[in-house]
Amino acid sequence: MYFDKFPILKYLDRFGTKTRTKLVTDILRRVQINTVGKDESSFYIDYDTKDGDTPENISHRLYDTPDYFWVVLLINEALNPYYDIALDSISLDNYSKRKHYGKYLYLTSEGNTLDVLGITFSPDETIYSTTDLVDDFGITQENYAVRARVVSDEPSLNRIRVDGGEHEHFVTGSLIGAIRGSGAIRAKVQFAEDVYTGLHHFETGTGDRLDPLAALDGTPLGLTGVTGSYTVNSPSFWETRLGVYLGISGSRNLNNAITNYENDINENDAKRTIKLIHPDQISKVVDEFDRLIKV
Repeated sequence: MYFDKFPILKYLDRFGTKTRTKLVTDILRRVQINTVGKDESSFYIDYDTKDGDTPENISHRLYDTPDYFWVVLLINEALNPYYDIALDSISLDNYSKRKHYGKYLYLTSEGNTLDVLGITFSPDETIYSTTDLVDDFGITQENYAVRARVVSDEPSLNRIRVDGGEHEHFVTGSLIGAIRGSGAIRAKVQFAEDVYTGLHHFETGTGDRLDPLAALDGTPLGLTGVTGSYTVNSPSFWETRLGVYLGISGSRNLNNAITNYENDINENDAKRTIKLIHPDQISKVVDEFDRLIKV
């Protein structure tokens, strides 16, 4: 096995007044495969992983033994045998759901939903449900019992990520509040979506990233641009690609939007083609590894 090849160190274990010597494996020892000539067909081959493939069964299929699983990982610089190579579809789905928990709340100003909010939130900050109802004493009717935890704040996308508590209560059109010092801030949830199927980025059909804060013609927010003739007025937030995605003024436009799950699929597919040592060369690599790891 992999760590059987590593040198053994003597470790002094002091417990009270007694000192004992223990033998431990030097797991910090490293050997790096020289990447010069890595694409040479006589030494390396390309392998397209399939659903259910593991380093062990890839090794068994190519080298007639699962014992060279570590070579599969080492040559591809895969530190994590579970996530640094392509996952099967079921594992990917489960991984993505665990990773992308909670909801995205896209926030706009309470009084003018065409404007960005311009307020930032801190991780672990608590938000609560509020209303636009005012009682006879002029006090806004709050609902402090309905709360959620802020996981992260993305001001560039005018959204916060929330979970915990009653975070499912917050939907498109909700009003939220947060305590700040002796006062409170308020905002409107212009749009709410599950993080798992929520927006990751915008891209063209060829995979080029698109600026979410630019108009559909490419004119950036806050700047003028050229689209046939000089644009005197810069686009407002509601005219940007993100604003159109949120449907701030009109129907939502999902063109060019890539969700978190779709992005995970794309990243996973990019890991499917891996490099493997040619079977004719595997014994040389193993022998050289054995020599170097003991130096």
